[in-house]
Amino acid sequence: VVGRGTVQLEGGGTYADFGDESTTTLPELLVRWGITRSFELRFLTPTYAWVDGPDGSDSGLLSTALAAKIALNDGEGDGFWGKTGASVIVATTVPTGSSAVASSAWQPSSTLSLAWDLSQSVGLGTNIGWARPEDDGRRFNTFYGSVAAGIGVAKNTSVFFELIFFDRERDRGPNTTTFQTGVTYLINPDLQLDLRAGRRLTSEGADILIGLGASARF
Repeated sequence: VVGRGTVQLEGGGTYADFGDESTTTLPELLVRWGITRSFELRFLTPTYAWVDGPDGSDSGLLSTALAAKIALNDGEGDGFWGKTGASVIVATTVPTGSSAVASSAWQPSSTLSLAWDLSQSVGLGTNIGWARPEDDGRRFNTFYGSVAAGIGVAKNTSVFFELIFFDRERDRGPNTTTFQTGVTYLINPDLQLDLRAGRRLTSEGADILIGLGASARF
């Protein structure tokens, strides 16, 4: 949680190639507003998407999203739970996007996030979540999770490695696993840049994923 009175902006762009289709999204701007020490509101502003496939190209705005994040534990105590950073995120998309690239339905989700500082330069985090999206007019349940390790390699530079799992990303679809790695560079305590790349480890998913991002805190 960003903290009371703090506004944090996180944005960037992503290119993903799925073999027979590719997508590019920009600016992916997430606004995080700290209401209290342990509660923040989140707003995903309109993101533009370009989709190129075998049947032609489409483009338009994706749906916006609203969310709230609640800190359960700051991870600064004693014992296993005391040293565990824990929070819950409850979110939903809002059907404001273009019909060419976005769903016309609300897409709710909830995520439990856990994190541990293993040393001064190594951190471990995991997300466990549930969502109920819509695909061709049918609602379905899906579960997802991720495991990530971050390693400080220099004073202002860290690298991370992450596995992302989805039970299914479309109705009756297969499960997917993606490996992602990247680097973050802290320009100052309130401004960070990041670069990431990923690839599917299962039969479906992105053949390659490349992203750039920036985070600024006020």
